[in-house]
Amino acid sequence: MDDLKFSVRKSEFEKFAEKLGVSPAELLDSLKAEVIKVGPGFRYVIDMENFFYFVLEKLYTPQRKTKREVSINEFEEALNKAIAALAGASGYSKLSEVRNYVMRELGIGEEDFEELLTFLLQSKRGSYVLLEGGDVKIQIGGKKYGFIKKVERRNRVDIVYY
Repeated sequence: MDDLKFSVRKSEFEKFAEKLGVSPAELLDSLKAEVIKVGPGFRYVIDMENFFYFVLEKLYTPQRKTKREVSINEFEEALNKAIAALAGASGYSKLSEVRNYVMRELGIGEEDFEELLTFLLQSKRGSYVLLEGGDVKIQIGGKKYGFIKKVERRNRVDIVYY
């Protein structure tokens, strides 16, 4: 397999790394890829032999599929932390980014995330606001949502005049 190489755009390489659950730098090291500048962007040149062995390793390495039990309080804490960290100027966060953050933080899958989020939204009505916009949407119940915001409830303040 000498000199069998292919190149991938940087953006596609990063998407591939995200789907594998590793950082692009880790994947770059694993594949021993070369970074080259092409025009205004970058491309990764990957040796076919390294890629072949990487894929074989991924296929035949036993995956840990232990299902982790997460309490609703743990989930809510991680969700609030993610929303606060990823919120934009309006206070809304992209739901897909929040999902990825929480899944990494707690070590749970997409199904578990959606199940826990649905339960949390039902039990804490009015604590979160979901919007249907956005590029990437997550289905919760019968609708697809793209953004989430934590509603801050403040105690009433009595005004005392002096």
